[in-house]
Amino acid sequence: MAALTSASWTVTISRRDIEGKRKKVTGSVVLAGTDTYPTGGIPLPAKEQFGFKRNMDNFIVVGQAGATTQYQWMYDRTNHKLQAFFGHDTAGVTTLPNDEADVAEVPGARTLFFETSGW
Repeated sequence: MAALTSASWTVTISRRDIEGKRKKVTGSVVLAGTDTYPTGGIPLPAKEQFGFKRNMDNFIVVGQAGATTQYQWMYDRTNHKLQAFFGHDTAGVTTLPNDEADVAEVPGARTLFFETSGW
């Protein structure tokens, strides 16, 4: 099975604002397909698809539509990727409270609601 890529996301912008000297965008991203989780996180689409020209400073998942498996999502700004973490230990080692998904994981189709800012 192939790994998820930035093309696996569909971005929908629901609101654009300017707060101070920064643009703030809210909307949803839909992850499609049955591909596997890539090492280090799922690449996000280019910042231009979120309405930014220079930089995207953050990406905060504020909710997700119902899905069987729920993840904790963290934005890797350096690599412009969204990393998925389980809220429990999947390796059977009780000392690790959160494990990042691995290449055997198939997150499946899901909708994430987000807030992001930049310029």
